[in-house]
Amino acid sequence: MKRIKYVSRFATPFSESELEQLGEQASEKNKEREITGVLLTSGGIFYQVIEGPEQSVDEIFSTIGNDPRHTDLLVLSVEEGVDRRLFPDWSMRAVNLDAPAHVRLLPIKILMEAVFEQQQHIDKMVWAIERGLRQEFSSNS
Repeated sequence: MKRIKYVSRFATPFSESELEQLGEQASEKNKEREITGVLLTSGGIFYQVIEGPEQSVDEIFSTIGNDPRHTDLLVLSVEEGVDRRLFPDWSMRAVNLDAPAHVRLLPIKILMEAVFEQQQHIDKMVWAIERGLRQEFSSNS
């Protein structure tokens, strides 16, 4: 089995009913492919865990990568040879953390947003390293 965890941003805003529909559609398709997982949404961010047979996970993730509803896709982890599912009973549990009923999940919402903020910091640090190297080696050449 394989598991992929990723975050991405909404390319365009979703209504609460559109997010519910997305979760229902994913759940139906995943049952056929023996896929389980969870889809969290908050503040224009998707966080998803997809797990199941390797070929099915790869096909679904490829579809997500080409889906115009996603932007700034960031893979958090890819685990192969997984022997136990994290979400064995959920063909795809969709949770909209912006919905009023999910106030108790506020810490998860904050962590999801922090992932993108940290990625922006990392991008700036990498830029600074590369710039410094270019300046150092171009002046010493």
